[in-house]
Amino acid sequence: MSDTFDLNRENNIDANVDALGKKWIIHFNKQNGLCHARPKPDRSDAVIPKDLKGQWTKPSLLEPRIKKYVTETWDVAAKAQADAERTAQAAKENAVARKQKAKNDKGSTAN
Repeated sequence: MSDTFDLNRENNIDANVDALGKKWIIHFNKQNGLCHARPKPDRSDAVIPKDLKGQWTKPSLLEPRIKKYVTETWDVAAKAQADAERTAQAAKENAVARKQKAKNDKGSTAN
């Protein structure tokens, strides 16, 4: 992880927004008094993470699970971004090395 502070990341975690832009909301079922987590925007084909599935008796039981899930999605996104940056840097270094080698090979055959 990077030691830099990402204000957008922290604000989104506080607002229960995952790295994909879904805001996780606790919905209450008025008939049985139980609650469950749903993403906003909610769709009929929405995928609910394993830790958030089911009905809960209290929102206080569900809130830490939502925070954990949202934080994990941001951690995965940060790792993917760092991996992409490393890959891009390695490709750039390889291109420079190949160009230098080609230049050296061309210079040695001309002598």
